Amino acid sequence: MTPCCEFDNLYYACDECDFCLQTTKWSFYKRKLSAVDCHDCLIINKRELSSFHDDKCSLLALAALEVAIDSVKPAALVKRAVKFNKKISVRDINGKILRLQNFDRIYIVGAGKAAGGMASALALALHGRLAGGAITVPYGVRAKIKGISVTHASHPVPDRSGLEGTKKILNVLKKVQKNDLVFVLISGGGSALMPFPASGVSLADKKRITVLLLRSGASIDEINAVRKHLSAVKGGQLLRHIDGACTVISLIVSDVVGDDPEVIASGPTCADRSTFADALKILKKYHIKGPDAALAHIVSGAKGEIKETPKSWDPMFSHVHNMMIGNNATACANAVSYLKKQGMHGVHLGSEFDGQARDFGRFLARLSSDLDSTRSFAIVAGGETTVKLNRSRNGVGGRNQEAALACLLELKRHDIAVVFMGTDGIDGNSDAAGALVSRKTIALAIDMDLQKYLGSHDSYHAFKQLHSLIFTGHTGTNVSDIAIICKAPGFPAKQ
Repeated sequence: MTPCCEFDNLYYACDECDFCLQTTKWSFYKRKLSAVDCHDCLIINKRELSSFHDDKCSLLALAALEVAIDSVKPAALVKRAVKFNKKISVRDINGKILRLQNFDRIYIVGAGKAAGGMASALALALHGRLAGGAITVPYGVRAKIKGISVTHASHPVPDRSGLEGTKKILNVLKKVQKNDLVFVLISGGGSALMPFPASGVSLADKKRITVLLLRSGASIDEINAVRKHLSAVKGGQLLRHIDGACTVISLIVSDVVGDDPEVIASGPTCADRSTFADALKILKKYHIKGPDAALAHIVSGAKGEIKETPKSWDPMFSHVHNMMIGNNATACANAVSYLKKQGMHGVHLGSEFDGQARDFGRFLARLSSDLDSTRSFAIVAGGETTVKLNRSRNGVGGRNQEAALACLLELKRHDIAVVFMGTDGIDGNSDAAGALVSRKTIALAIDMDLQKYLGSHDSYHAFKQLHSLIFTGHTGTNVSDIAIICKAPGFPAKQ
């Protein structure tokens, strides 16, 4: 087995951690990982998990997770979507096919958690036709692509490295002429990784607004609506930096509920339905009081004193093609297909679950408790929930671990396994991707005060004691979160 990626001595930034949210500084977690095969060993502690949670339900649930993630790896998505043989053909997830030809030069730009893998696969597919490019990826993601400048930056709070990466992207776009083609690679995390504040707004202002919105429990749609109106590239505004006569193809991997291209990475090449007035309402809704320069910019825009983000009737969109090539449903469908092949009755419950993470976990626990104990079944669900933090004294964890902890508290049967995982491999402010709930988890948890851990948002340390954390490191993709319930064939009925 030849390793296809290495994780030696990685350092990666926390995601929405309490320390970040309260001080706007970054905390870094170090985890030394060994080289692994991306497909067979996506879960790097799979051997330990499989040894401890040795029931068939747990093993199948973990295997299904790996199949799901493997199906939305950027290289696989690009390979399925893009064909190049004199003509360029692009197919989206709905079967729409775009065929184009006769370009002088081809450029690649983009930002997001999947940008590295997408750019590498696309550059390979173009057979030497690449004229140049620039992308920005999160810290800890290795990407080295001939002809493309790669910048590493922070997420979810933007930093100066992200700003420098955006400048490199804009410098590439300045070279583009009428008969050229630009591929824009868009995936989750792109909004924070491609910052370029509007005139009069500083990066520090944008960081502070982002921190306050994350802390408030605002949805990703709401956060991005505000971000767009504090930016000079989001909400379709990236197109204002490109020669309007050239062709633009955006390859999009969705990390948002509903797969709205306007929301993914704040829609840099999409017409924006939101307005300055909408952004102002969101700030008022969550009682966001500062910074002054950012608030003043939004207020001025709401008064009509600043140019709005581009709308659908703008002629600049006539040469723009936004193509969705992967989403949460893609991952869920592959998980269901795998579990059906293992003899289980599999159902995809949907990919639009949002709301509070603990409510989602409780829902799945109650649902599974009502199902027939004499039949095998598998339920797969996706989406992106939120965690509303306490004002102080928050622990370590993430929305997937919090959902798993709430599920564990509510679960009334011992004959199933439930896994919750962020497809990007980093859940909240922890170094874990998610957590597993099995009959052994339930047995070990009897003497623990799980409610205390849930109340302090410290799910990581609860599951660490229960030997039930899932570790993957950065997966190089992001299609939100996935949860899987398994009742394996022949497994004893619920107790």
